[in-house]
Amino acid sequence: MSKTLNQLLKLLAIGLIPFSFSGCQSNPVIPAKNISYQSISDLEPYWRNRILQVEATGKVPIIDMESSITKDQMDEFIPGIIPEIDELGVALISYDGYQAPKDGRKGYRWSYYVNSLVKAYPNYFIPTANGGSNKNWTQGKSGKPKHFIDQMEKEIQTGQYASMGELEIRHYLSNGQCQRGRTDRDVDIGITSENVHRLFQLSEQTGVPFVIHLEPEDRLLDGLDKMLSQYPKAKVIWAHFGQLRHPKQQTRFNADYVRALFEKHPNIYFDISAGEPNRTYKCTGLSGDTVFWQKDSSGRQTNQIQPEYKKLLTDYSTRFVCGMDYGGHRPDLPFHMRERVQYLRKVMNQLPIEAQKNIGYRNAWKLMTGKGWKI
Repeated sequence: MSKTLNQLLKLLAIGLIPFSFSGCQSNPVIPAKNISYQSISDLEPYWRNRILQVEATGKVPIIDMESSITKDQMDEFIPGIIPEIDELGVALISYDGYQAPKDGRKGYRWSYYVNSLVKAYPNYFIPTANGGSNKNWTQGKSGKPKHFIDQMEKEIQTGQYASMGELEIRHYLSNGQCQRGRTDRDVDIGITSENVHRLFQLSEQTGVPFVIHLEPEDRLLDGLDKMLSQYPKAKVIWAHFGQLRHPKQQTRFNADYVRALFEKHPNIYFDISAGEPNRTYKCTGLSGDTVFWQKDSSGRQTNQIQPEYKKLLTDYSTRFVCGMDYGGHRPDLPFHMRERVQYLRKVMNQLPIEAQKNIGYRNAWKLMTGKGWKI
């Protein structure tokens, strides 16, 4: 009997993993646990059990480290989507939240609905701090308790968050915004700005990882290098590996650049929440905005990863995590999740099994707990 199966049977015996026969119910009711926790270590047994549960199905577990969810989306889709989470082999999801509704308070309004979600379903969701897409963050406000970065510091120091949600530093307009004629997400707050220094410092002091959205423009890469050197213990996840939407401004980013970055800085990671072959960036009409896909003789991208990127993902498989990039204005969650898991497995299945496990869940586990994965 394998160690994984033996461990799983022990957990079933003591009731830490729910047991059911497949097909007994077409839409099983998922009971809320409503636990309390004081620190991340209190949640680790739930996470470990969940990972083992997925492994026992024969799938490589996936931990989503880069997604957001609104309160309305959460109320609409959870817990109804949990059977689909099980079916797809998703172990854990790190949803960051949006600010709370207006209530007369000035400044940023911290929200706690994701915390409530974790307490209800601790074996499915990761406590993640609010995301940095709000104007208080993107306009660089700071220095008062009402400001986002000041609240972020206070919240993270409680020890009750495993990750800090995606924080926008340089963010191009999204496809949807271009279609709607909006310009409010053309964000550029400066990689070496005061608040970004505070973010890196917070991660270094607490050990809590954070996700950044940083379009890899040539002019920003030296600044990132300086920040990674100044804060070598900060845990930085750079979102959307290989997504180049203005390639004339992003000439330095390639497999060799990433390899050199990994060699110099052990504290930088990427998530692989990027695009399918031949995805078009509608703001410019650029086709193929994710560059690691191999091209055929006609110049169209195929479903195969370029050899140099495949080698990079294999050689440095301990430096990548998964992301499903859900958020406000996305399609319905069940549709989005199924589509993104198919994409993630399309990438991972081209790699050796150990690399798949590293990218799928082991690296995320280490980032959140500070410990390597052990059964």
